[in-house]
Amino acid sequence: MVSLAALAVHARSLTFDFTNLDDRDLVVDDHAFLEGLARPSGVLRAFSRSYMHVIDGRHAYYRPLVTLSYAADAAWSGLRPFGYHLTNLALHAVASVLFWLVLRRFALGRAMSLAAALFFAVHPVLASAVAWVPGRNDLLLAVFVLAAWLCFMRDMERPSWVDRSLHLAFFALALLTKETAVCVPLLCAVHVAFTGTWGPPARQGTLVLGWCLALAGRLFASPRLGDATARDLGHGLALLASGLGKLAFPFAPSLLGSPADLVVWPGLVVAAAIAVAMGSVPGIRPRVVALGLSAFAILLAPVLAVPGTLILESRLYLPACGAILAFAEIGRALTLERRTFAASAGVAVVVLAVLTTAYEESFRDRRSFATGAVASAPHSGLAHFCLGQTYQLDGDPARALAEYRLALALGASSVVHNNIAVIHMAGARWADAERELAEQLEIDPGYGRAYGNLAIVLRREGRDDEARAAEDRASELSAE
Repeated sequence: MVSLAALAVHARSLTFDFTNLDDRDLVVDDHAFLEGLARPSGVLRAFSRSYMHVIDGRHAYYRPLVTLSYAADAAWSGLRPFGYHLTNLALHAVASVLFWLVLRRFALGRAMSLAAALFFAVHPVLASAVAWVPGRNDLLLAVFVLAAWLCFMRDMERPSWVDRSLHLAFFALALLTKETAVCVPLLCAVHVAFTGTWGPPARQGTLVLGWCLALAGRLFASPRLGDATARDLGHGLALLASGLGKLAFPFAPSLLGSPADLVVWPGLVVAAAIAVAMGSVPGIRPRVVALGLSAFAILLAPVLAVPGTLILESRLYLPACGAILAFAEIGRALTLERRTFAASAGVAVVVLAVLTTAYEESFRDRRSFATGAVASAPHSGLAHFCLGQTYQLDGDPARALAEYRLALALGASSVVHNNIAVIHMAGARWADAERELAEQLEIDPGYGRAYGNLAIVLRREGRDDEARAAEDRASELSAE
């Protein structure tokens, strides 16, 4: 039932196009590379470069398994978005079932476990991970981490080399999917602290050694995991409160966000309500609630190591499992009459499904995505950049320039100057284009496309020697 609900509610996403945010860089512009990975001899190439290679060959993200999943889609779907959306939908169905199996391990009761898993399957705040192709990293991460957590619990209850080995294998796969996976050992340690013991020393040693080897392998493949600052820490703490509130009150999900658009008071209300419930509702198991909230915080903590101000709700996908576990334990202790519970849960699932259906329409195409992003996060420079890019692709340079200028004013830097330069190039304003490209390369000296565009501008200005130097630099960067 859980997988069917996930498939039914999100099935419309199969008709969606690309949004032009990250999926253009990761899929459309990288299609030739992805096709090469489909050959057995090319698979290893996915492990030799940054995930965001098209944007920055030195980017800290290292997610080769996500890249390989795109390559598998490219092998049969080409540049048709259907195949990529189908894989996302299938991964969401699998993750929903795995979460249901995890919930069953906490003795919540069949009805409550099913209701909580259905909430996860149809929750609107988690929809971006499904409907947005680059949300794939959070879907794939959830599959591996939930499978690792499930095997860990099975091994705790009945020690087994099979479950232990599977746990470590899934952990290793998660590390090759997204940086958040580094928190899995901490999640397991907290699980043991709240629910049981480590077991015999041999079991402890095997797990610790396996974790260390997997982490060492991940760091050897790509040493950088992120560079957090005090400012990023503040953004992350606000996201923690905001995320908890959105999971409980999912009436205003946002495509993109910025710290200026975060609303934290609902999360504080939810935290206070949980504290009151734990003190006044008999039968609540405080350790289960604490474990759920700890899992939510632990799995969201790596966001603190992501520099910048970009906030994506898809990052709540896996942490939401912890929050929903805590909510489910409180719901179990309320001991509602069976029919009342079934009716209440049914209505809640239907409301969530309706909200998700309406919200997912924002991911239908690049125009819907860009306008929705600006509407939900007017202070996000990235949102205005997306809208400017949409206007540019639709042949409206004046409105594109206006949005790009606003994006810069709001702190967006990425490739804004390069895109402005392309507009100037189309209008033969070579001096303006050169100035914008100079600013782009000052921000990101490793951006190969800017060097390529600069070479075109310099040739138009009759500066062939400088143009050849720019071309050589662009070639060097593309070969890295």
